[in-house]
Amino acid sequence: MDTVERRILWFTGLTHFFTHFTMLIFPPLATTIARDIEMNLNEVFELSFMMYMLYGLFAVPWGIAADRWSPRGALAAGAAMAGIGLLGAALVQDYRVFRWFLALVGLGNAAYHPVGLSLLSKGMRLRGRAMGINGICGNFGIAAAPFCAGILGWTMGWRWTFITFGIAGLAMGVLIAAVPFSVPSGEDRQKAQGAEGGRALRLFLIMCVAVVFVGLGYRTFTLILPSWLETRMGDQFNRIARRLPEAVGGETGMTAEGLIAALVAGGAMFIGMAGQMTAGKLADRIDLKKGYFIFFALALPCILAGRILPGWASIPFIGFFSFFSMGMQPLENSLYSLLIPPRWRSSGFGIKFTLAFGVGALAVRIVSRLEPAVGLDGVVLLIALYIGGAVLSAMMLLAAGRRTALRHVHHSAGMPAGSRR
Repeated sequence: MDTVERRILWFTGLTHFFTHFTMLIFPPLATTIARDIEMNLNEVFELSFMMYMLYGLFAVPWGIAADRWSPRGALAAGAAMAGIGLLGAALVQDYRVFRWFLALVGLGNAAYHPVGLSLLSKGMRLRGRAMGINGICGNFGIAAAPFCAGILGWTMGWRWTFITFGIAGLAMGVLIAAVPFSVPSGEDRQKAQGAEGGRALRLFLIMCVAVVFVGLGYRTFTLILPSWLETRMGDQFNRIARRLPEAVGGETGMTAEGLIAALVAGGAMFIGMAGQMTAGKLADRIDLKKGYFIFFALALPCILAGRILPGWASIPFIGFFSFFSMGMQPLENSLYSLLIPPRWRSSGFGIKFTLAFGVGALAVRIVSRLEPAVGLDGVVLLIALYIGGAVLSAMMLLAAGRRTALRHVHHSAGMPAGSRR
C-alpha cells in the first residue's frame, strides 16, 4: 500500500471501531441503567430510540456533505460530536435530557459509514480485502463493546464508562483533522465487472430491500443479546457469579451475572471478525451475489438453533450466526460499490445506511413494545424472520442479475507495466 492507502485504512478502521463500539456500549449497560434510574428495561430501551434512528437518518446528509465538502472533515466532525454526546449523557441526571444526548451520539456516528466506505471503495486497489480488514475493525468494536462495558460498568459504573469513551471521541476527531489524506472523486482504483444503467438500478433497489431486513435483524440482535443471555441463562451464570466478588461500581455498578452475559455476548461477536476476514478474501475471488446469498442462507438455521437449543449448547450457534450475519459485510459493501458511480459513492452509501440503520432503528421501538408480551425468546424468533427476508432478497438478486457478473478484477491484471507493487 502507498501512503494514502495506509492512511485511509488506518483512519477508516479506527472510526469504524469507534462508531460500532460507542453505539453498542448501551445495550450491555441497559439493565444497570434501568436499576440506577429506576425504570423498566423496556422503558430504558426506548430511551435509545432516537440515537439509533438518527444514526440511520443522517447517513444521507453526511454522505452529501462528504461528496461536496471534505470526507476527512466529515469523519472528524462525526467522531467529535459522538464524544460530546457520550459526555453529556454521563453527566445529566434527567432521563429526558439523557435521551437527547444519546441522540447526539447517533447523529455523530452516522458520519462513518457513508464517508468511510466511500473512501475505501475509491481509494483502495484491493477493495475486497480492505473492506474485510475494515470490517474486522468494526466487528472488533461490536465485540469489544460488551466486554469493555461489562468490565468497566462492573468496576466503576456506567457513567464513568460513558465519560471515558466520550473523551476518546473528542481526541479522535482532533487526530483525524490533523492528518491529511484524500481520494479522487470521480474514479476507483479497484478494477471490477459490474452493471450499468437500468440493470444497475434494478440490482441497487433489490439491495436496498435486502439491507432493510439486514438492518432490522442487526439492530434487534445487538440490542437484546446481552439481556437475552442474562435472562435465559441466569441459573448457569449464577453458579459462576458466586465465585466473583460483588460489583465495585457502587449503585451504578453491574451485577456479576450481567458481567458474564456481556462477556459471552462479546465472545459471540468476536466470531464475527473471522467472518469478516473470510468474506473479505472471498469478495476478491467470487461473484459477489453468490457469496451474499450463501452467507445469509447459512445464518438462518444458526439463529434458529441458538433459540431452540438449551443452555450452553446454544452458545456456539449464536457465534456461528454472528460469523455469517456480520461477516457478510465486505460482500454487501463491495456490491454497493459496483452499483453506485464513484462521484455519488458517499451519497449512495448514505442511502444504504439510512435504510439499514434508520429503518433498523424501528427495531428498538418494536422490541420495547413486543418484549413485555412475548419475552426476549419471542424477539429472537423475530430476528429469524428478518434474516429470512434477507435470504429471499438475496435470491431475488441472484435471479435479477443472473446474466451479470458482479466481481472484482484482480488488480495486477488491470495495471500498466511497471506499476505493480
